[in-house]
Amino acid sequence: MAKVKVSGLTNYNDALNATNLGADFLSFSFIKESPKKVSEKLFLDITSKLPPFINCVAVFGRNKQKDILRIIKKYSIKNVQFNEEISSEICKSIKETQNIKIFKYFKINQESDILALASYKDIADYFVLSVDCINGQSSKDSYDIVLKAIDLKVPIFVDVDVMTQLDEIKNFVKNVNPYGFDSDSLIERLAKRKDYDKMSVFVKTSHGF
Repeated sequence: MAKVKVSGLTNYNDALNATNLGADFLSFSFIKESPKKVSEKLFLDITSKLPPFINCVAVFGRNKQKDILRIIKKYSIKNVQFNEEISSEICKSIKETQNIKIFKYFKINQESDILALASYKDIADYFVLSVDCINGQSSKDSYDIVLKAIDLKVPIFVDVDVMTQLDEIKNFVKNVNPYGFDSDSLIERLAKRKDYDKMSVFVKTSHGF
C-alpha cells in the first residue's frame, strides 16, 4: 500500500478532510513565490486543530536558512520538504542540527536528471519526483526513470500532478510500486480549495482500494 501526501493545503477543512480520508502526510508551503503559501499564523491555526498523530510537512524553496531554522524551531516541525533551490550542504546541516525528516523534491525531464539525486541519497529520507515524461509518448520512460531512482534506496513519492487523470496511479503501482504518491493541483476544485471526491479517489487509489 503506497503512502499518500496531500500538498498545497491552505485551509483547515481541506486538511481535516485529507486526514479523515487517510492521507499519511499533509504539506504546507512556506515558499514566498507560491500561490499556496501559508502564513505562520495560518499554519498554526490549521495544524493546532488537527490530531496530534498527523505528519505535517513544511515546504521551503529559496527561503533564507535563518528563516527556515526559525520556523522549524518555533513550530516544532518534524518533516521538511526542500525544493530544488536548496543545496545538499544546507539540507545536511539543517537535518543534523534539527533532527527532522527531509523530503527532497526534484523535477525530472530525462533519465540523466537522476544523477542530481545521488548527492542527496545519504541526506534525504524521501525523494519527491515530478517526472515530466509521464505525459510523453511512452509511459515506460517514466517507469524506467522512477525505477532507476528507486535504486538509490531512498523512498520515492511520485508527483501525480503531471498526470492527466488519477487512474494512471494504478499503472504506476503495477509497474513501479513506488513508496508513495503526492498530489496538489490534480485534486483541486478551485484555486486553494481541494475537491473532496478527487481527494478521496487519490487516497483510495494510492492505497490500493
